[in-house]
Amino acid sequence: MPENDEAFMRANAEANEAFGTLLKIVDERAAKGEAQLSVLEVARAAGFEVDDRVLADLQLPEFVPVHPFLRPETYFPWRPLWCWWWRRYPWYRCCPYWWYRCHWWAG
Repeated sequence: MPENDEAFMRANAEANEAFGTLLKIVDERAAKGEAQLSVLEVARAAGFEVDDRVLADLQLPEFVPVHPFLRPETYFPWRPLWCWWWRRYPWYRCCPYWWYRCHWWAG
């Protein structure tokens, strides 16, 4: 297997682990009956080093309502965080799947 493929597989596994943790935290807080979630608190609890500036850059709301009848993947804004997370790998420039979401102003 080429070295680039192995590097991508390692990065993808790391991303899956980070966002699995994020989903677990959202699930736990929703199960506690919280009416809304702080995007910043949930992201930090999952180990993401984000602040208010990152939320503003990604155009994310500070709080999102919990919809108990929906899966968290539906209502929690994880896609912009996914794109932000991929910026740690500059050779990908952004996430390989949602590039247009990372660079919404270019389209």
